[in-house]
Formats: sequence, structure tokens, C-alpha cells
Amino acid sequence: MKKRLIYALMAIALVFFVTSIIIFIKNRAPNEEKPIQTQESQTAETDSESVEPHLLKLKVFYYTEGSEFMMPLSYEMQSMPIREELIKAYIELILKGEENYIKPVPAGVQLRTAFFEPRKGMLVVDFSEELVNNFPGGSQAELEFIYYIVDNLCFNFEEIKMVKILVSGNEYQTLSGHIDIANPFFPNYSLLRDK
Repeated sequence: MKKRLIYALMAIALVFFVTSIIIFIKNRAPNEEKPIQTQESQTAETDSESVEPHLLKLKVFYYTEGSEFMMPLSYEMQSMPIREELIKAYIELILKGEENYIKPVPAGVQLRTAFFEPRKGMLVVDFSEELVNNFPGGSQAELEFIYYIVDNLCFNFEEIKMVKILVSGNEYQTLSGHIDIANPFFPNYSLLRDK
């Protein structure tokens, strides 16, 4: 009786072992090789699979007359395949400003470039020299400009944890002699209202 039980268990184990080997071999079978895609075939494939561009809802926080806090206005922007291009377009939007709202940006300031350092979560924003040449002065004006840029960017783009400001590709110590801008800035959302 014991011999029969042992033979039965051995038979079950053998069946299990053979089945496992068959499954393993089938899963290891080489996948069909995909044909090498040419530029034309990639373009055709991209065109056929392209997703309709969509609008992103973003906010810009502006200062208002008689308030030390920034209030939001909602905007819609076209999505872009390259995230940095979207961020640059957003910076252009906040530099442009909105009628009846205060943007603490000196006249003539242009965005030269912006690039993101993902490991640090840091966006480096490089402005034209008008930022220092036309800056009105005063520590309050410097803080308003810095947090207008930093808070808006960090609020709308969650990957941006901090912002470093350059002028004409160079690091400056201050904008007009008060606030040290050599290091990156983290957001200060206590300046924002109605988030």
C-alpha cells in the first residue's frame, strides 16, 4: 500500500516537473523581431497614433492694488510634447502680465532660456540683463519679483521644487543690492490667496 502511494506521488511530481519545463521553454521562445523603423515609418506611425493636443488649466498669481498677497487668474495653455517648452511658454505668460493686475517685473525683461535639472528638482531661469539694469530697487521689490516667479512656477509644475535665477547667463549676488540670489529659492505659498 505504501509503495503504491509513493509511486503515485512520484508520478504527480514527474507530471508537474515536465509541465513546468514546457511552460518555461515556451516563455523563453524568442519574440518576433520587430522591423527596424525608418524615419518615414516612425513619422507615419506617429501621425496615425497622434493624440489630440489638449488644453492645460494653469493659474497665474498676480499682486493686486493694496494687497501684499497674490491672487490667481486661471488660464488655459496648449499642451506641448516637450515639458521644458511648456514651462518656457508659461514664463513668457507671467512676464507679459495681465491688465489691472500687478506683475513685479521690470520693464523690458525677457526670458533668455530655462532648463530643468530633474535630479535636484530645480528649474534654472535665465533672464535678460534688463532685470538688473531696470530694477527699481529695494528689498521688498526684490522679494516680490522673486516669489512672483518662484511661487507661480512651483505651484503649476509639481516637478519644480526650487528655482534658480540667472541674468544673461551669469550668477548675480543680488538684483539691486538686498536679497541674495546666488542660491535657488523654494516657494513661499503663504503669499498666495485663493489657491
